Amino acid sequence: MSASHTVGRPFVVLIVDDQAIVIEGVRRLLASVPDARLESCSKAMDALARAKTLRPAVILQDIHLPDGDGLDLVERYRWESELADTSIVVLSGEENATTKADAFARGADDYLVKLPPAQEFVARVVHHADASRAKRERSQAFRALERAERDLARRNELLDEANARLARDNRELVVDADTQRERLDRIARLSSELARVQDLDILLARILREAVALAECRAGVVFLVERSDSGQEILRAAEVSSGVVGARRELALDATTIAGESAITADTMRLGAEACAFAGTSAPPIGTEAILGLRAESALVVPIVRARDKALGCIVLVDGLSGDDVGGLGFDESDERLVGHFASLASVAVERAQLVRSMILRMIAMAELRDPTETAGHVGRVADLSIMLYDAWLAVHQTDADTSTRARDALRIGALLHDVGKVGISDSILKKPGKLDDAEFTEMKRHTQIGADLFAGLRTDFDEGAAEVAFCHHERWDGKGYPRGIVGAEIPLFARIVAVADVFDALSSKRAYKDAWAPEKIRALFEEEAGRHFDPEIAAILIKHQTEAESIRAHRPG
Repeated sequence: MSASHTVGRPFVVLIVDDQAIVIEGVRRLLASVPDARLESCSKAMDALARAKTLRPAVILQDIHLPDGDGLDLVERYRWESELADTSIVVLSGEENATTKADAFARGADDYLVKLPPAQEFVARVVHHADASRAKRERSQAFRALERAERDLARRNELLDEANARLARDNRELVVDADTQRERLDRIARLSSELARVQDLDILLARILREAVALAECRAGVVFLVERSDSGQEILRAAEVSSGVVGARRELALDATTIAGESAITADTMRLGAEACAFAGTSAPPIGTEAILGLRAESALVVPIVRARDKALGCIVLVDGLSGDDVGGLGFDESDERLVGHFASLASVAVERAQLVRSMILRMIAMAELRDPTETAGHVGRVADLSIMLYDAWLAVHQTDADTSTRARDALRIGALLHDVGKVGISDSILKKPGKLDDAEFTEMKRHTQIGADLFAGLRTDFDEGAAEVAFCHHERWDGKGYPRGIVGAEIPLFARIVAVADVFDALSSKRAYKDAWAPEKIRALFEEEAGRHFDPEIAAILIKHQTEAESIRAHRPG
């Protein structure tokens, strides 16, 4: 006889019974499960200590023992934190409704009249071992999330202190020229604005835009130090003001480029026309040539330095020539000083945003472990698509996207975490290959409430936005969605946007169980479902910008 199961790793079953023949019978039945290791105990007085030492997946507990009451033991098991995830199955010769009710009241997960048919017995033990493992993994996931939140809170306190020190330094910096004073005022305002941006991509776009404006230059690139797939540290162009489509965006983190050298040494480098003329010939290139498609006439490379003087990356600003077009006037000492001061302020915000991104990626990774379809590529595309749809919505409503940075930030984080509630759904449902039955689908729908509950009691716009998106992204415009069945504009705007982005990416993606839909088929679905499943305005925006949406998908595969 064989039994199929999903445990997939060794687990311990502890049987507490004074009858050797029962123990041997159980041993023979579980011999068909290679992952199962049976341990036994015949005395009530030894059972609790033995269980705490072994921490078994399943305890098979007899009711009547020579030196104690088995149901008392069931209750005592439930008092022990070491056994919180253990499944307890009462194994008794009594088929008595009152006894069964008492067993369940004391904390038993199941009650078997010994010994049941072999196939049933093995299936039940394996099921309870699976349940024990799932409970343990969920507990570990939530503990990891709690640790990450505590770590984020501690880091935020330190970063707030650093930001306050930098703000004081900014107030003490005196510049005589009116132009310089105006630029410093701009930096002072930016300090508090950047501190409120939590999403890394939105933050880097704002940093680069402001650095180019401060220096009044032609173009720029923000590089960040990251790890490649092979584990090596590299310098990646994380944000580009305007550049060559398809250009390689990674540099070696070494002195073979001026950008790489600045990121290693944390030194600011200013290059005039003569130095730029030699860059890439008798001297190392700047590192932006291929990315920007621009031959520099002058360049300013400023490190983004975090605590302990280690660079997170660098900002490279360029004035130069492209064909016959003449660039700006180049960079001077005041540009170097102002952009350097701005980069110091930006480093606090970048480190904060990287910490938020790290926590989000951990949450996504936990969801991905539970649901293979919930990949970092999918949620990243949903976030990018959501921002594209929101910016188009702002344009329709004549709202400047730059004034909505905080809202865009909250939307992006909410979109990244829209399905994080799936960590609370059991593997048997998430990984079921076929269609869910009604009970399973009802359980699956709980992921919206679980996701919203993860952000309950928190205090920021981002928590509120993430909770709204997690809770409402399966609501429908016609009121036939879940969990509340709300209608039309009662559904929060961000949830309506994410619903469109999520379905578009799902339809556009090839999965093990389906091929990617053709663009015209996707367009037809959104035309048909506008005003039924989807907000008609958001659906119309997607249809209008479908080519851009497909480009976003191509940019972030996986």
